[in-house]
Amino acid sequence: MYNISDLPGTMRAQINGANLPMKTVGWEFSDIEPSDSLDKVKMWVDMVKSGKVIQAAGNPNCGRGLLLVGEPGHGKTTLASTALQELIRGMSREAWGLPDLNPKRPAMFMDYPKLLRIQKAQWSEFDDSIETMINGIYGEGSREHNVRTFVLDDLGKEHRTSTGWAENTFDALLRSRFNAGFPTIVTTNVPLKSWGAVYGEAMGSFAYEAFIPIDIIARGDRRK
Repeated sequence: MYNISDLPGTMRAQINGANLPMKTVGWEFSDIEPSDSLDKVKMWVDMVKSGKVIQAAGNPNCGRGLLLVGEPGHGKTTLASTALQELIRGMSREAWGLPDLNPKRPAMFMDYPKLLRIQKAQWSEFDDSIETMINGIYGEGSREHNVRTFVLDDLGKEHRTSTGWAENTFDALLRSRFNAGFPTIVTTNVPLKSWGAVYGEAMGSFAYEAFIPIDIIARGDRRK
């Protein structure tokens, strides 16, 4: 594990601003049990660091993120959070695509039900700072405020209604980020083969373009 207090000030602020699960702060890939899924995530992180993903115009992997699929307690959230920290600690401003700016929040973590709650709260009590954050998550904010790599945790646990608002919000979020060239890491227990039935046939197809799917398989529930 690394010590956050040992990081340079800007990097420390980016870690603190990433909304990471507290129990995972300080984790490195070396702290995770070796597996094929870990190796695949490492390969993706290296690809991002090499400039082939974030706003990599013309590259087939431009904007392409990760879909971490597995049962509860198999380590999806920890792996996603650790990947974000590896990026924050290993990328320069040039690698983020911002050679002339210090990105405010280049990477961010949020569970999907919380994002939905925040967006709903804006309807009744508008907050400029929250709006700036939401626009950044969608990749529609100013250059320094756009979240260049975003973890959307626990997709599939959101409350669904007959209006399909939660599903449509996810569709809009993912497409907006992908079209802007910003990758998204999604953790879920909904298998990709079921996405068409849950999120619509269009999303079921689009997911294959937007993600590298990785099955997360552990030796039982790590929480028990």
